Amino acid sequence: MLQQRKLNMFGVMNMSYNFKIVSGDTDGITFCKPDGLPFTKEEETSLLSELNAMMPEKIVWDTEGQFHTIVVFRAKNYILYDGKKITYKGSAVKASTKEPALKQFIKDIIDEMLNGSYQYTEVYHKYIKEIMQLTDITRWASRKTITSAVMAAKRTNELIVKNAIEGTEYVEGDRAYFFYKTDGTLSLAEHFKGDYDALTLIEKLYKTAQIFNTVIPKDLFLNYSLKRNLTALNELIVDKT
Repeated sequence: MLQQRKLNMFGVMNMSYNFKIVSGDTDGITFCKPDGLPFTKEEETSLLSELNAMMPEKIVWDTEGQFHTIVVFRAKNYILYDGKKITYKGSAVKASTKEPALKQFIKDIIDEMLNGSYQYTEVYHKYIKEIMQLTDITRWASRKTITSAVMAAKRTNELIVKNAIEGTEYVEGDRAYFFYKTDGTLSLAEHFKGDYDALTLIEKLYKTAQIFNTVIPKDLFLNYSLKRNLTALNELIVDKT
């Protein structure tokens, strides 16, 4: 919180506004009024002009706007909600490399935060139950690029991908979707016949849920992939509620 009028490092006299600092990182800062009321357009323009007047030449600040809600999950990973649209910031929250189902899980949890229902465990359990009865692997298949390292296949990570595309028309530069079978081998999504490693998917779901462990209690997401929790997993599967 900014508490007093003082000279800044450039010798410019600051006004004291007692703003509350919501978050900040290397290239931005988020703050609000002490009473939480919105800034008028005139106030926003005036503050931006005052801030830029303090900066050295060629350093210019701009604003992303005002937001009804901001939730920070970890450094450089947060959401901005203006009351209508959610803006996702950061690789963990955007989850561009994750399976479609895990991307949607992140969005569903965030929706629970914003609409005030907070049914996090219920959402988590819905996805667990989906995993345990898949007839289509599409939402849970991971995308991989067929690189030169895959084609050369000298390391285990590349070798399992090469083995999965053996006998197909995939070539270097192509992208394909894969899943793990119960025998631990990787398989192409288009070859899915019902044999998949559910516990691997459950572990991925659990690890995805850890994105929220700074704002949601960890114990709301049980790691059902662990042996000690398999009984609880079986009970969850037969639960009809």
